Amino acid sequence: MLARELAAARPPDVELHAMARRELDVMNSGAIAAALDDVRPDVVMNASGYTAVDRAESDRAAAFAINAAAVGTLGAESARRRLTVVHFGTDYVFDGSAHRPYREDDPPAPINSYGESKLEGERALLSSGATALIIRAQWLLGPGRFSFSRVMWDRAAKRQPTRVVNDQRGRPTLAKDVARATWTLLQSRAVGVFHVANAGEGTWHEVAAEIFARQGVPELLTPCSTDELQRPARRPKYSVLDTTKAERLLGGPLSMWRDALGRLLDSMPNREALPHP
Repeated sequence: MLARELAAARPPDVELHAMARRELDVMNSGAIAAALDDVRPDVVMNASGYTAVDRAESDRAAAFAINAAAVGTLGAESARRRLTVVHFGTDYVFDGSAHRPYREDDPPAPINSYGESKLEGERALLSSGATALIIRAQWLLGPGRFSFSRVMWDRAAKRQPTRVVNDQRGRPTLAKDVARATWTLLQSRAVGVFHVANAGEGTWHEVAAEIFARQGVPELLTPCSTDELQRPARRPKYSVLDTTKAERLLGGPLSMWRDALGRLLDSMPNREALPHP
């Protein structure tokens, strides 16, 4: 989802070589080296990732191979060629116990395997010697069929009763807005760790409520607690990111998340919608 948005937001003066998973196995160090030698880029953007948060609890090896080991290899190979690496992190590197938005220099303390693997990837990249720009984004929304926003849209369109947690707080963020911010930060020669997210706080239930209301079936959505869902992976209850650092280079905050979600919903397909009973 994010990779597609990065490609779509490419500045006109940038030559971009986008590689799909079938074209480049990031867990193959030889393939990474060969791709870098073939393309000879100035900048490498790593939008790959193992993002199945619950599955990572029982599949730690795969999560760490993609989110940590592969990132370290990419960093090492890029360092040898003096390349800049843009990598994407997550709010799940924090435990959610804070009472204010998390800053980039706050101590990480992940509470699930996914967060641990992402943090290990950040550390591997930063210690690789490569020039690195790490962008921690959170709660990404987009039109992709596996995204939260699309799943909720389809469930509302099919009139399926749905429960969504209302006790996790974060900053819902449009993948398209992260992509645009990424190019701006890159062109500003930013390095280090930056938090990027749409403005305003919310819960997953509030995001879903906007979607179900747009479909005209708000009564089909019910709030529930995280504990009620009994998911394998723990989630941080409060993972709001402080984006002040990035805003200084971006010229201000990104748009409010409700406005960003509205833009997304305006572009969503309606063909799945069924008549309201």
